Amino acid sequence: MERQKFDVGAAEFSVDAGAPLPEGYGDNHLVIMTRDPYWFFAYWEITHERAEQVRTAHGRDCWDVAALVMRVYDLGESTTTPLDAANYFDVEVNKSARQWYVQVPEPGHAYVADLGLRWPDGKFVALFRSNVIRQPHGRVSDKTDSEWMSVNVMAQEWEAMARMAIGVGSSKGASGEVLQGMALRWEFLRSVFSGSVSSWPSSWPSSSVSSWRSPESKS
Repeated sequence: MERQKFDVGAAEFSVDAGAPLPEGYGDNHLVIMTRDPYWFFAYWEITHERAEQVRTAHGRDCWDVAALVMRVYDLGESTTTPLDAANYFDVEVNKSARQWYVQVPEPGHAYVADLGLRWPDGKFVALFRSNVIRQPHGRVSDKTDSEWMSVNVMAQEWEAMARMAIGVGSSKGASGEVLQGMALRWEFLRSVFSGSVSSWPSSWPSSSVSSWRSPESKS
């Protein structure tokens, strides 16, 4: 009886995946989101009604003749830069696509984009405009006036936390090589906590410390 209570071999499982996601939400929009300092991600939707409006205004063959283009405006350091004063570049995208990755020339700048049609003669008709984003700078912050919180922890408490973090004193059948590696890590953490990073144990192999540099050695 006890074994049968936990026997699920004959049980039937079913997962309700729900209704499939719709192809669109009936909302004309272009959204851009930062991925990293040099790239952002864009996604959009063009409804059938909006496409018909463009055909009525610019010809039934406009979607065949013109290219679908994302015009990206570089606003520089200010998000209030007028578009007519901003530099821009065009990214031609696939007409069947609904998302695209775009590379930007300058990190730390603000960007906004128009999705539209561009004819061979250079004429551009925007369908709709995106939100404004600011790309990260992609470098170490130049703010050096930060105030750091003081943590009043005794050396013995740091030592106890470090031992718990790396498992010193709990070998549980570990090999000699593993124990040696754990001991090296413990010695390094202990030197950091005591403020004597540059005083490495003489017994350490050179390969174990060659990639570390103390703050004093960097200067």
